[in-house]
Amino acid sequence: MAILIVLLWAAISFGSWSTGFGENGIYGGVTYNIENIEVFDLGGTSDFEAPGMYNFTAGSWTVQMPNTKYVLATNATPISTFNWFFSFTGTSADTLHLAYLAYASTGEIFGTYIDYSGSTWTVPTIPSFDPNDPVYDRTASSVPLPPAVFLFSGGLLSLVALRKKIPT
Repeated sequence: MAILIVLLWAAISFGSWSTGFGENGIYGGVTYNIENIEVFDLGGTSDFEAPGMYNFTAGSWTVQMPNTKYVLATNATPISTFNWFFSFTGTSADTLHLAYLAYASTGEIFGTYIDYSGSTWTVPTIPSFDPNDPVYDRTASSVPLPPAVFLFSGGLLSLVALRKKIPT
């Protein structure tokens, strides 16, 4: 089991907060180079806030956040030891239940939960997991129609209806 180091530092500003984490790449007493990290928000009162993960201390990371419940970080140069920050909506008094999956360059996948109670972090190991379990939602969020489109459409329909009522 890798030791995820939770830095007890959180920055709070304008309804969002960040916290630092570290990865040492040690699983089952063996050190692995990590090439991908997937993190899923499985519950709690906060969501990921763009970019989701940032400020990696080593490697060459690219981060994608297809929805507010899923962040994927890919490293072009796999390494075992590095730190980074998560960014969340809400405040540091919120709760989180995250699934953290680390993909080693040798093909192994390691998983752990990261739970936050609003004041304390715990990192229980996922006893057995399937990385393809539907609970790990990797789909992009649908883009909602902005309310302005509905207002504009309503205005146009009103004008058409009004024009039909006015005799010529």
